Amino acid sequence: MSNQRKCLIVGAGMAGLTSARMLRERGWDVTVLDKGRGVGGRMATRRLGDARLDHGAQFFTVREAAFRDLVEVWERRGWVRVWFEENGHPRYCAEQGLNGLAKRLAEGLDVRAGTLVKRVEAAGHGWKAVTEAGEEIHGDTLILTPPAPQTLALLEGCGAELHGELRTIEYDPCFALLLAGDGISTVPTPGFVRPAGGVISWIGDNIQKGVTAGKGFALTVHATAEFTRLHFDSESEAVADMLEEAASPWFVGRVTARQLHRWRYSQPLAVCDKRCLVAGSLAVAGDAWGGPRIEGAFLSGLAAAAAIAG
Repeated sequence: MSNQRKCLIVGAGMAGLTSARMLRERGWDVTVLDKGRGVGGRMATRRLGDARLDHGAQFFTVREAAFRDLVEVWERRGWVRVWFEENGHPRYCAEQGLNGLAKRLAEGLDVRAGTLVKRVEAAGHGWKAVTEAGEEIHGDTLILTPPAPQTLALLEGCGAELHGELRTIEYDPCFALLLAGDGISTVPTPGFVRPAGGVISWIGDNIQKGVTAGKGFALTVHATAEFTRLHFDSESEAVADMLEEAASPWFVGRVTARQLHRWRYSQPLAVCDKRCLVAGSLAVAGDAWGGPRIEGAFLSGLAAAAAIAG
């Protein structure tokens, strides 16, 4: 019988993948479950016609040495590059979109996408995840990386000592509208604009960014949190019409394809003063603990793995 320790991780975003890689390097048996069709979470890239567009996180920054060392490795491998600099900090993008980076980080891991976990339970000296399909997946330890409200729902009936801290965490929502079409983008170099006022917080030009090639335009439009809250339950076509009209000054030509995505938990409103939450063999991680950035999710995932392995 194997004495290899087993860790069950829910969520295959940056925090979950970081925890999984660190534990696997230490010889652990790790299983990662995610309800999405693939890995990455908000490191999301979509196809729209012939275009590829980042529709979640648009870039990442580097501040901490642990993350900087890793990003330098990614740069040497050609996985990421500097897109632009702002306030003295480079903004990095990934050559195949940020989801392409997530897929590279998931290589060699036991990641089970399309697996919706309905609840987690203490089971003997470990944990089990019960999926929508009725499957029970076991681990000696458990790391949860979904947004705090989803983690709280999974822990209903157990892990009570963490409930209070999880309930304090709130998030801004965000509509992401992807637009592709014939014509040209008028987004200024190097390929982004933050409109002053109005209902749009960000427009990214995926062609200038280098995420996709080709003619025409391929724009990612993020709505403000205020607009998103007001219209979150509105009909998709109506929301897309409003955002396309608001974005019209930044392209010339005809929209040939568009797609709207609702990010209910786009960004935490406040960051906890801990890198992760730990209760025995259970850890909770994500950007609400490490910071509302890809780097923050990495640092939180690193801390959760270290706590579990320790």
